[in-house]
Amino acid sequence: MAIAAHDGADRADQLIAITQRLSTLISEEIVAHQENRLDATSQDWAEKEKLAHAYRIEIANIRANPTLLAEASQAQKEELKNTVEAFRELSERHANALLASKEVTEGLVRALTEEVATSRAAPAGYGRAGTVAQPKSSAAHSGIATNLKV
Repeated sequence: MAIAAHDGADRADQLIAITQRLSTLISEEIVAHQENRLDATSQDWAEKEKLAHAYRIEIANIRANPTLLAEASQAQKEELKNTVEAFRELSERHANALLASKEVTEGLVRALTEEVATSRAAPAGYGRAGTVAQPKSSAAHSGIATNLKV
């Protein structure tokens, strides 16, 4: 969904509004994440998706054709530049928070998997020569499937 703008000034105003709204939504999601309210991160999902799609399209269109902002005032262009830069920094903070959460979650799953595999290890038995045979790894028989590829 692209912006339906009358001219460059209107396009700049609309893109500023979209960027500010996305910033608000992402800020709320960061706060929810910090407060461990992970269910709150899915609120407003449809709105975020539509705004992010419109934002991507408009930024790509402006990069391909900078004259789309020709009628925008210098003040509008400066505000747009500052708003987009603030949004970029906020997006990086958001991505870092999500990455940290992902790493913690994966570490917990890995530790649980290893603990279950250890607790279900096969008992030692005797081999053909009468010596104690080491049990084979029971990770494949742990009852928990994990994907250790990162």
